Amino acid sequence: MWNSLPEKRRFVVIFSSITIIVLFGLGSEYRYSYLDRQTLFPAFGKSTLPWIATSSTFWATFAPLLAAAAPRCSPPELSGKAYSMNIGKRRAADHIVMEEKDIEIMRRSHTWFVDQLMQNAPKLEFEDGTQGIVTSAGGDYFPPLLVSLQFLRRTGSKLPVEVFLASPDEYEPLICETILPSLNAKCLILSDIIDQHELPFSFTGYQLKAFAIILPSFESVLFLDADNFPVYSPDDLFTSTPFTSEHLVLWPDYWARHPRQLLAHRTEALLLAAYYNAYGDYYYHLMTQGGAGEGDKETFSTAALVLGNSFYTVSHLPRPFGSCGNGAAALQVDPMEDVGTRGKEIPRPFFIHASWPPKLNPLHNYQGSRQWGSEEHSLSIFNGLDVERTAWEYMVQMACDENIVFQSWENRTEKAVCDQTRGSFKNVFGEEYNKLGG
Repeated sequence: MWNSLPEKRRFVVIFSSITIIVLFGLGSEYRYSYLDRQTLFPAFGKSTLPWIATSSTFWATFAPLLAAAAPRCSPPELSGKAYSMNIGKRRAADHIVMEEKDIEIMRRSHTWFVDQLMQNAPKLEFEDGTQGIVTSAGGDYFPPLLVSLQFLRRTGSKLPVEVFLASPDEYEPLICETILPSLNAKCLILSDIIDQHELPFSFTGYQLKAFAIILPSFESVLFLDADNFPVYSPDDLFTSTPFTSEHLVLWPDYWARHPRQLLAHRTEALLLAAYYNAYGDYYYHLMTQGGAGEGDKETFSTAALVLGNSFYTVSHLPRPFGSCGNGAAALQVDPMEDVGTRGKEIPRPFFIHASWPPKLNPLHNYQGSRQWGSEEHSLSIFNGLDVERTAWEYMVQMACDENIVFQSWENRTEKAVCDQTRGSFKNVFGEEYNKLGG
């Protein structure tokens, strides 16, 4: 009877006994004025954040474990792609094609790695009780990151920020040594940490996020993309429910089961998520069945479920902010309000993810009209703040600051980018921007 089952059905039967079957079941304060200064970033001196030593004891222990648990088989393939909409209303289809022997190899590798974490997990390195924001950037993401940091400091947040870069090629001395420290942020080069051991690891894209979360110096972290910023101070998120009770908070993407950002106490679940991302060629397909949003997004909730850890998923999906298409953004809600309403009322928008091109990069952003809705709408939902105008003010100041040069802007002159951005500001808001210092 067993041999008579089609290959795909045999895969489902075998894999249902694996723990990771849950893969298919987951549905100093800086209050200063920028407007009367010649430079947007006043000199606060060097960052006081402790640098992570390149001789990381944690990585020296974790890297060999990660390598030993590599699935030594061919990764799964797809026979189709899962639907993204209304997946909770019907049983998810199985689009995985994989040899029976490879299923068993993958199961053993996963089981062995989970056992190691349960019995004697490598000790994560952090300063007890510390909290901070972690992100990844480099290249074209540096300009949006600076806009995001301006919004963060505007809220009065005191949280330090660690910015992970994939390799030394992304390191820009001016940005990392002068501008970011003025905003209590610093650069960390991921390859400087992982390359100290002769193991076959190179992390980029989706993987960078997972490893940025396990390698910072903070005990608790808020991970945000470089183009994602808070409108209110995120400091209270660390000391309020749901985080104080669940220790892992996930915000959904438009596809309900895919967290777009997260707040986490660093535990073994993050190490398992890092494992899934290190071998993303094997696990991404399993988690999303080829559906939209494939990448790291399922790995954190999956890891928590596998290890029996609780977590909180914000009940409200992100809402589009502005016109659909180029220049639009997404709103993520306040989890402190969400935990009290659980879908009955819409909590206040807390984060703005400006993820649609051209993003908040003055070099590429030359809009002719508002993209985030009317001024009246912004004022009403953000307590009197026109966030789109504020974002453009930050972009003009950045583009016209003679002290700021981005390598990704190459041979474009400061004046050309400045004139372009000031012209766009006038087109969007109907007036010249005249608050630059001189």
